[in-house]
Amino acid sequence: MKSSRVAVLAFAGMLLTSLSVYSFTPPGGLPSSPEPTIGAEVTEESNTTEKTTDGTNQVELAHFTAGSTVMIDGRMGHPKILKNQRGETFLMLEARANGGDRGQATPQVNLSIVIDRSGSMKGTRLRNAINAAIGAVERLHDGDMVSVVTFDTRTEVVVPAVVIGPSTRGSVVSSISGITLGGDTCISCGIETAMSEMSRSSDGRISRMIVLSDGDANHGLKDVPGFRSLAQRARDRAIGISTVGVDVDYNEKILSAIAVESNGRHYFVENDAALARVFEGEAEALTQAVASGAEIDIDLAPGVELDRVFDRSFRRSGNRITVPLGTFSSGDVKTVLVKLRVPAGLNGELAVASVDMHYKDLVKNEDGRCSGKLGVEVVDTNASDLDAVVAGRVNRSETASALEEANRLFEQGKVAEARRRIESREQDLRDSAAKAKTSAPAARAADVASDFDRQLAVVQQAQSGFAAPPPVAAAAPEPAAGPFATPPPAAPTESRQGRKAVRSNQEAATNMGF
Repeated sequence: MKSSRVAVLAFAGMLLTSLSVYSFTPPGGLPSSPEPTIGAEVTEESNTTEKTTDGTNQVELAHFTAGSTVMIDGRMGHPKILKNQRGETFLMLEARANGGDRGQATPQVNLSIVIDRSGSMKGTRLRNAINAAIGAVERLHDGDMVSVVTFDTRTEVVVPAVVIGPSTRGSVVSSISGITLGGDTCISCGIETAMSEMSRSSDGRISRMIVLSDGDANHGLKDVPGFRSLAQRARDRAIGISTVGVDVDYNEKILSAIAVESNGRHYFVENDAALARVFEGEAEALTQAVASGAEIDIDLAPGVELDRVFDRSFRRSGNRITVPLGTFSSGDVKTVLVKLRVPAGLNGELAVASVDMHYKDLVKNEDGRCSGKLGVEVVDTNASDLDAVVAGRVNRSETASALEEANRLFEQGKVAEARRRIESREQDLRDSAAKAKTSAPAARAADVASDFDRQLAVVQQAQSGFAAPPPVAAAAPEPAAGPFATPPPAAPTESRQGRKAVRSNQEAATNMGF
């Protein structure tokens, strides 16, 4: 092959690794190699180095890319580790859906819409939820399947699982339009009933559930561990659950836990007029699915110890870690971050892990697979700083933790402490960003900068949300106790602004681990 063609292909491979950790425009895919070597760029033409913004080369032992419909980019946190230190490092994987030309073929969908119809949904909330559900149904194609369930203290199957077509679409819309208010809130009841409807006839369809609620769970399951278990059962049935919290009085911990455990997304919708956008976006993404049933296996080399898997559920069997990622729609990016302890007793190359991703390729209508191997170099001096791309993802997890910790402090009435926690996180982010931006691989420099900038925007918004409330006017003399006594003024943490900040922070924290 001519050297000029090799250079062009190598440069193209580098460009394909460039993506935003929050968004991605698919540039096309690259075929994987069935027998990758440690650190090789697993593409048709292998790269040997990854140029950084400061002009140095990153060791390719610690980096690979592979795949076509879904591409995987794997990299070690520290390409070089000091000898004789049992060092901690990170392994990061980015899986991204390229899509490609599927011609006229589109995946068939199994969508279940679960709507809270408790008394608090009165007025525009229920009307907008109904309109949003109708909009989602209108996004589905003939041949897709849909079911609709409502819940209060009990459930009602408004639309039993039915295949959408000219003869059924109108009746589905009519049934949704007839939803009326009920009583209290049993979120788990709605999910259980919807899972039953979805299991009637999935036939290899892409399954997704959208759950909307504006209140707390006061019937059925009420605790986060219980909802995690329920969401895991849904995930094991290949059902991802996206949750939508409306206004500021829902339980953000429960809804975010459901989304995380099932590989769905969590949305905070303060104004119910925005529900249509969320529902229609979820339905549209399903119709653009390019892969389903995705899982990543990480086989650790002898002597490598697992410290932690961040932000995602996983299974472990011996040295194998399996992380389910579920369905990919065109443009989706999903990450896996693992902290490891690596033995470094001898100089030279050290194998760390083999990575294998498998999924159902809906573009090619076949089983998809891509794989690679990662390692580090053990050295006497000049160990590596943390890889800039990995640093962005590590900081996302730390930012998410800071947001959740600040929420807890705020809800305990410790407003000043919550603000200090966010301020401290902002300074740490600025320090990490300054370092990462100067050492980022050239092809990923814009992505690294965008990652940190988005995190900074989130923490700055959190600070404004936790702003000290205006001083309370001098209170009137306390009235005598009795059934008609004037209640005390609401605590700052009970203000609408505070509740909004808590739910906004939880939405951001949940999706940062995506």
